Amino acid sequence: MQTVRNKWPLWMAATVALILVLDRISKWWTLASLPQRGRAGIEPIPGLLRFTYVENRGVAFGLFQNNSALFALLSTIIIVGILWRAWSWLGHTSTIARISVALIVAGGIGNVIDRLLYGFVVDFIHIIPLPIFQVFNVADTAISLGAVLLFFTLWREDVRARRTTASEASHG
Repeated sequence: MQTVRNKWPLWMAATVALILVLDRISKWWTLASLPQRGRAGIEPIPGLLRFTYVENRGVAFGLFQNNSALFALLSTIIIVGILWRAWSWLGHTSTIARISVALIVAGGIGNVIDRLLYGFVVDFIHIIPLPIFQVFNVADTAISLGAVLLFFTLWREDVRARRTTASEASHG
């Protein structure tokens, strides 16, 4: 039988903690430094990367503004749901899938903390050449990266399982 240690190894908890620390430090820096500099922000890599202070009071792409308490509650329910669901399969899946779950959980917690502390999510990263106008943060990056990795990992595992099943059926 799988133990808790095997399902949620220490390195997964460390990954969550590391992302949370990076997220909190970057948002502290943003709140302490960028508001005084105005909307233009700082461009450490001209034409590519800009740090601009934005208060996101909605969800992705600024939709559904001024519902932070509701979004904090919904995000918490989703995080708990992900952990509950993942608990049953974490012991049977790849390291990349485990990392993906840790990234999604860490990013979700980071943004929930913002909503509870400030009533909005602190965003500051703007990749200038991207054809989107959105400004995001470390937590958003972790969630997005985790979701993409998880999708491809689970898809790959599903394809592999289907091939094995088809192979067994043709030989059996």
